[in-house]
Amino acid sequence: MLTSDSPVNTLGPNLKAKFGHRLRRVMLDLGLSCPNRDGESGYGGCIYCDLDGSGTGAMKQRRPLLEQWEEQQARIQKASDTGGAIIYFQSYSNTYPDLLPLAQALEQMVQFVQQAPIISVGTRPDCFSNEAAALLGSYRDKFSEVWIEFGLETTDDEVQKVIGRNDSLENFHRACELAHQHDLKIIAHTIAGLPGEKLNGLQKQIDEVKKAKCHGIKFHQLMVLRKTKLQHLWDSGQVDLLSCDEYVQLVADALEHLPAETIVHRMVAENPKENYLAPENWPPRAKVQHLIESELRRRNSVQGVYALQ
Repeated sequence: MLTSDSPVNTLGPNLKAKFGHRLRRVMLDLGLSCPNRDGESGYGGCIYCDLDGSGTGAMKQRRPLLEQWEEQQARIQKASDTGGAIIYFQSYSNTYPDLLPLAQALEQMVQFVQQAPIISVGTRPDCFSNEAAALLGSYRDKFSEVWIEFGLETTDDEVQKVIGRNDSLENFHRACELAHQHDLKIIAHTIAGLPGEKLNGLQKQIDEVKKAKCHGIKFHQLMVLRKTKLQHLWDSGQVDLLSCDEYVQLVADALEHLPAETIVHRMVAENPKENYLAPENWPPRAKVQHLIESELRRRNSVQGVYALQ
């Protein structure tokens, strides 16, 4: 919902309207893998993905799921007196190589539905099967909402090859169709500034998000993290990264074409300082979000103003 406080339909007000308070993500790690790492479609992962698959790496540290939950619950209770949570299976592709770890984890987490009424699962589109959709769909009567998060990242299959992702736009739409069949809420992840991406790349991602009727979206800027293939390219001067000003303009443009009912879960990405290398000299996430909203206000504009064009 758009509010008087923001020209963007952000997640927080939507959650507060439905549940009466804020919910914070509890990031859990099942210790799974990715076909882009184990040789099924590639080795070493996408050029921007770190060794923990953009997650916590908790399973590598031999921390069982319930221990992870308790640690994360303690963290959010310090930050919020409500303690409300979204259970988020984030690392790698959580429907790959088989569904047994996810099925067992879902059954374990049902007991916490009062504290965590939403469950969200991240995966690659090429790892999402009808069986995976049916498994998640079977939990819709146990949780208030079940989300599936797909990496779109780019609409250009040639850029997929450049970044070593080895997925496709066709797979994204096929996965979204499966998710719709099982009444799952779909969140698409986009990236601005990928190597080889054209200037209108983010706008094209918005077009495909609209076609796929996604319920939510996360915007990310290309970041250089330690121990990634991208770090080697950046160290040797082979990668140009967006400035904060450039990113703000691109996201503001994209938001104007994003349907007003699509919930924006994130406007900018962040990573722990110990992992982060570039882009350098960016302000904190909250400041970048403020700059994007301020740019829309400067234009006297809001999310979705051009969505029907």
